[in-house]
Amino acid sequence: MMSCRAALLGAVAIPACSTPHAYAPTVSSPAAVTESEPRPVLRDDLSDVRASLRAPPRFAYDAQSLGVAGQFVSIRLENVTGRVVPIDHLHAAFSATREGVAFACNTHVRAGAGAIEPARLEPGQSVTFERLLDCTMPLPGRYDVRVWIHAADRDESERDRAGIGLFAGSFQVDVTPNGNIPRPVSSRAGLYALMTGASTAPPMPADAWAKGGYEVVVALINASNRAVAVGPSHASLLVFKTGAPLPCAGRQERLAEPETLAPGGVRVTRVPVECAPTEEGHYEIVGRFAVGNAPEEEIGRVGLLVTQSPYFLFTPERLAVPTLPPIQTQ
Repeated sequence: MMSCRAALLGAVAIPACSTPHAYAPTVSSPAAVTESEPRPVLRDDLSDVRASLRAPPRFAYDAQSLGVAGQFVSIRLENVTGRVVPIDHLHAAFSATREGVAFACNTHVRAGAGAIEPARLEPGQSVTFERLLDCTMPLPGRYDVRVWIHAADRDESERDRAGIGLFAGSFQVDVTPNGNIPRPVSSRAGLYALMTGASTAPPMPADAWAKGGYEVVVALINASNRAVAVGPSHASLLVFKTGAPLPCAGRQERLAEPETLAPGGVRVTRVPVECAPTEEGHYEIVGRFAVGNAPEEEIGRVGLLVTQSPYFLFTPERLAVPTLPPIQTQ
């Protein structure tokens, strides 16, 4: 499992998914433990630890990450008894549901690169850790998030499921609309579609565009609690240049979509922009999508700056899609 979600498309100067800087977690001095303090029912080697959470109440939707990116949850641990508790190799496991539908989360989130964390808790001591909220939240809306922690590597049979270790708590987070968001597909109840892409690209000859020098991403999302039939589908792209009255239209791109998409499932497909904007300038790409013989519907717009300026970074090797299951990629 990855410890930091990669952005769907990485063509901006500021990465969509950040890694925490090296830091020393907030540690409080040991305090006297009284017998009146409630003792939680916990498991494993964290049975003498009380956990609590702190998380922002809302995040803005990020189309390039197909959800949220670079957001962290603070996990406070307190040793409520009289023995030293080992807490090295602390991992977090998340689960997330939206309107009762579960979406994929990382169940083995480690500390960020360079983070300095204590290996033990003295009696009465507390410490606050940060862990990336590594969940697929592909639609705006309210999500119910549950968090567990465990302090040792686990075998493969356990590491990919939540509910292992100490239950740290739960919280709700609102993912708010922010520009380009998934849109419902009229012919398939519960199915949503989104086209997104990088915001900058260098000038390229037409054959380089045709070979995939720049691609957009078409994502299908099942927001319902039942499987949704998909099957043969297609997408088409219109490219407008600022100030030009007519668009350039590429060919219709057939998509090899699955026959069905499971509840909470996400399918990601790359589509090359063949209608090549070879000159520098501002462009807008409009994506349209249809299942079978249904009419095409707009599924997103991407503002594209074609420029040779060194102040804008385009790195096609970062055009990566998330690897959290059950996301399917083509």
